[in-house]
Amino acid sequence: MSRILLAALAACLVLAPSAAAQGENPWLAERVMNFAHQGGEDENPSATTYAFDTALDDGADWLEIDVNLTKDDRLVVMHDTTLDRTTNGTGPVRDRTLAEIQALDAAYWHVADAGARRVSERRSTDTYPFRGVRTGERPAPSGFTADDFKVPLLEDVLSRYRQITTNIEIKGDTEEIQMRAAELLAPIVTATGRDDIIVVSFNQKVVDRFHQLAPEVPLAPGVDGGARFLLQNESPGEGVVAFQIPITFRLGDQTLVVATPENVMRAHEAGYAVHVWLSNDTEDVPTYRRLLRMCVDAVMAAKPALFESELARLRGQDPCGTRVAQARPNASRRGVVRLKLKRAGQSKERRTGSVALYGIGRGGRLGARMGRGTFTLGSGKSRTVSRVKLNRLGRGAVRGRPRFVMRAIVSERLRSVSVREVSVG
Repeated sequence: MSRILLAALAACLVLAPSAAAQGENPWLAERVMNFAHQGGEDENPSATTYAFDTALDDGADWLEIDVNLTKDDRLVVMHDTTLDRTTNGTGPVRDRTLAEIQALDAAYWHVADAGARRVSERRSTDTYPFRGVRTGERPAPSGFTADDFKVPLLEDVLSRYRQITTNIEIKGDTEEIQMRAAELLAPIVTATGRDDIIVVSFNQKVVDRFHQLAPEVPLAPGVDGGARFLLQNESPGEGVVAFQIPITFRLGDQTLVVATPENVMRAHEAGYAVHVWLSNDTEDVPTYRRLLRMCVDAVMAAKPALFESELARLRGQDPCGTRVAQARPNASRRGVVRLKLKRAGQSKERRTGSVALYGIGRGGRLGARMGRGTFTLGSGKSRTVSRVKLNRLGRGAVRGRPRFVMRAIVSERLRSVSVREVSVG
């Protein structure tokens, strides 16, 4: 990520008025999503189908991949622009053909619980649990083959994971290589007919070229698009659905904080999702918890199994949803229940939604609807009230009873659903 964009992000995430015209953004519909960054490079050999399969089995929701261009103009899934860090090859990806690259061992330098160390960081005590599987010197783990440890072709990855939301970053040592990669990527993504692929590059010219060729594919902005949004109060570009940012960035002797609740709020109010990558920062449970409290929409985790264990603690509840704040509301003579609601999480964007009251059937199943109301939670506000109007069933249920237990379901527009039982009297 460029210093210009990160400095801008740290300074102020300005609300772009043009973003309001975007309408509903489906990338805001789910939270919090577990993006397996490189397939979870700290837990699995980077960008291999073994890593993708394992991360998904461990609970990852989406995949984050990078594409690089080979000598014979094929797009391979690989994070680095060189072969040295993860494979037993050396030199730029662009200098080798697809056949040459796929003959390499993509798990050669993977270290258990530590990803793949750069050359200057390798230690004599390192052990490599998957080295040699690709070349047949070691048996493949159960359920896998040697091919699961090669550098994969993009088309093969998109076909294999056609039902998995995927983030694709365009890489390349030069703008010329990146442009060529964008031109090759556009027809590949378009041919899938999918709407759950998001494309990004740090180079805004590359993003713009891709958008020109594949205008229906969702995007995250490059440096210039982000700067327009952040510094000039303008749209980051057509097709943009999310910002993808780090937590912090080191600029000279300063550490700039980029991911903050205030920045998340302003992005959300402008209609954009926020995805956080952790390459610049420590990745651990306390870090995950800070991001969850900020209300980010997705974390690009190098440890997707660890992140999933933290998400499991939430038991499916959005850590930043709007929730019922009272257990024993009263109904007026006209059958209106004033139900107090409260905000969870630190991001205090404006929210709208509905509240429905249902009876509780046998076995705890959802019964008939008893009433419905709407709510608005203003920017910066922590609490609000929804006037839920009971229908005939609801009014009959509470008439003559001191208390009648119902299930309150709070649904935010393009957001989460929270559930609580309330005793209406």
